[in-house]
Amino acid sequence: MVRQRMLTLICFIVPTLLFYIYFFLNPVIDTFYNSLFDWDGISPKVFLFVDNYIELFTDPIFYKSLLNTFYWVFLVLVVQIPIGFFLAYFIYQRVKGYKFLRTVYFIPVITSSVAVSLAFSFIYEAQFGILNSFLKLIGLDNLTTAWLQDSITAMTAVSLPFVWNYIGLMMVILYSGLQSVPDELIEAAEMDGVNPLQKIVYVILPSLRNVLVICLVLGISYAFKQFDYVLLLTNGGPVHLTEVTGTYMYKQGFSESRYGYGNAIAITMMFIVIVFTMVINRMLQPKDI
Repeated sequence: MVRQRMLTLICFIVPTLLFYIYFFLNPVIDTFYNSLFDWDGISPKVFLFVDNYIELFTDPIFYKSLLNTFYWVFLVLVVQIPIGFFLAYFIYQRVKGYKFLRTVYFIPVITSSVAVSLAFSFIYEAQFGILNSFLKLIGLDNLTTAWLQDSITAMTAVSLPFVWNYIGLMMVILYSGLQSVPDELIEAAEMDGVNPLQKIVYVILPSLRNVLVICLVLGISYAFKQFDYVLLLTNGGPVHLTEVTGTYMYKQGFSESRYGYGNAIAITMMFIVIVFTMVINRMLQPKDI
């Protein structure tokens, strides 16, 4: 009987383990290996050891792209997740038509990033864009600008489509978490006379600790993986003003044919995301653990 159970477990575990090794660990190892070479993807490889990483840590454009990526992470923390929580809590209150609203809020998540980028390019267009036309209509002509070229507004303008696109995902995750909060806990808090804000801060949010970790990890990993919005709206310009690590990695690996250097950027990005994940888990770990 014991041998039969062990055989059953092995039959279920081994295929999954092999799948994981082949599709995750193997690419990571291959990426790290290639990052140690000077290679254009076609010619023979030239072994550099850690020279790509030394160059990377002295590359001002990489630091600029990393700083811009951290700005995207900042927007995840202060805009995307809070708004997602607000929408989830609003639906959680079972307002009239909440099922319809739940669907509407999630629609941006399943919308193609190309379509979203195209829509926002029409919004931001300097001469006839919706945003500038609206500002002119209400008499705020002095606020009109070329949103994607202005050094003050470009980074925020190119990151807003990403924030808007994934708010619905955060909403769905947090809404699922809210449904798991025990009703008895909320009723006990209300009987103790807490106001709505205190109920959220001291009862609901602590109960969503694990769900918040998921949202933070997903949001940060998505921010570091961002590529399409920047490439489609600004291509990292003007003068690397909106460059992020994803587009810089792509340009170095494919446009500049520096495949090894692009792999070094990818490994560094992965390491940073892992560190962020560890810090988040440590910060949001229950005090009694």
